[in-house]
Amino acid sequence: MFEKGSFVYYGTAGVCKVSDICSSPFDGNDDKMYYVLAPNDFDNGTVIYAPADNDKVLLRALITAEEAENLLSSVKTLAPLEITNEKHRREEYRNALKDGAPETIARVIKTIHLRKAAMLNTKKRLSDTDTEFDKIARRALLGELSASLGIASAEAEERLNTALEG
Repeated sequence: MFEKGSFVYYGTAGVCKVSDICSSPFDGNDDKMYYVLAPNDFDNGTVIYAPADNDKVLLRALITAEEAENLLSSVKTLAPLEITNEKHRREEYRNALKDGAPETIARVIKTIHLRKAAMLNTKKRLSDTDTEFDKIARRALLGELSASLGIASAEAEERLNTALEG
């Protein structure tokens, strides 16, 4: 069980602050406990009510600063995703992001980074699927790196890009 005030990683919303823990805000007869989550990168007052016993959407503790540093130092050696059928690329990316593990998200970013580099050589344009999932994966990973390391998102992005190029 997470504590009020802690930061967690929640599904596609990414890094969220647990602003409260309460009984169901929807049904007075429901005795389930809910986390009231405030996504870190939204300023518009977005609130997510997530059941504390939810097993359908990923809800986990953030990686530690040490784990974040280890991830950044290992990005160069991470294997890109193996996508054998181009028709399944979107599904492969979606499944990898659904996994929610920082290493898996970094693999998505690395895969797209390598595709982008290959496209530059052939003067072709990166697919909309790659562009879309690069944005989603970067938002998720950079949010977590930023929160775990206590740095600005721009600095986390700079460090990730350096690690990809390194």
